[in-house]
Amino acid sequence: MKIEKSKYLSLTLAIVMTFLSAVESHSALSLINGDFQDLTGLTITGGGWYGGVPTGWSGSSFPGYEIYNNGAGSNFVANLNQLSKTIPSFVALRQSAGLLDSSGIVTLTFDVADLSTGFNMSAGIFNTQNSVNYDDWTPLALPPTSITTTGSQTLSTAAPIAAGTYIGVAFWAPSGAPVIDNVNVVPEPSAFSLLVAGSCLTFALAARRRHQTRSL
Repeated sequence: MKIEKSKYLSLTLAIVMTFLSAVESHSALSLINGDFQDLTGLTITGGGWYGGVPTGWSGSSFPGYEIYNNGAGSNFVANLNQLSKTIPSFVALRQSAGLLDSSGIVTLTFDVADLSTGFNMSAGIFNTQNSVNYDDWTPLALPPTSITTTGSQTLSTAAPIAAGTYIGVAFWAPSGAPVIDNVNVVPEPSAFSLLVAGSCLTFALAARRRHQTRSL
């Protein structure tokens, strides 16, 4: 009976440890003010509009129409028509998300709404090369076509990204007035990483069970 209980306890421990390993990897990347609720440094311009680049982000600033209260209580959204520009030169709304501490797929999620009668926008996951200069960033994932529909959007890298890669995200809108909200970037541990971690746990728990059996 004691051996059977130990087996179930060990199995439970293995599942919990694998889950915690995945959660720890998820905590490696983070964005500041991904919901655009922090209005620090912005200028109230009236009609629900705030001027300036939102905290945590880099982009263009054409005073008056960068952040908007969309009327759903105190929910604020970022207007890509103002925060990214292609004239006179390309500027993207962007932010570094940190260092990827373990190999895995990187996924970017965000919500899109429209303040105009149509829009054309894009987004990307980048290797920032640990540089604040956007010209140094190299793309890891881009949508196959421009984004022209509203709603929740998801973009993921096609293959696991190596540990030690500096991750950033960027958005831009060549036309229209799309707004974005609830931007989040999440690393998901690769199947190989989980397999290795699970194998190590299995060997460790097997050794523990053998030791307990001898003790009985």
